[in-house]
Amino acid sequence: METEQLEKQFQMWNRFMYVILGSSITFVIISLSFLLNGSRWSGFENDAGGVWQWLQLLATPPGFYLLLVKRWKALPLSNRLNTIFGYFLASWLNLLALGIITSNNTPGEFNFLIVGTAILIILGYIWVLRRTSNPRDEMFP
Repeated sequence: METEQLEKQFQMWNRFMYVILGSSITFVIISLSFLLNGSRWSGFENDAGGVWQWLQLLATPPGFYLLLVKRWKALPLSNRLNTIFGYFLASWLNLLALGIITSNNTPGEFNFLIVGTAILIILGYIWVLRRTSNPRDEMFP
């Protein structure tokens, strides 16, 4: 019965991930629009800070929550994996949007951070995928 309740709650987390991912993609598109038409949106950099913080807070902790909390380990990791990395992708897109918004004032280290986190997310996804794809042979079924 516990796993059935977790699966129902996981469906809610999955839907919420799509909302956050859509919001993050929209924020990146708006930031790109600001970059291309910067003269029309005066004050956008100041107003976008609050939106960025809320989106970042709604994207990053749920990914770690679904990955690390013992309660969720009752569900197989292969079932949770795409949702977890969906949250991490949304978090990275928010970081990219911040980089686009502050592109005039951004030092090179921030660009390194954006590229480094993208590589880290991809490598983490591949590592977890390989780890879950190796079924252990049971000696005594």
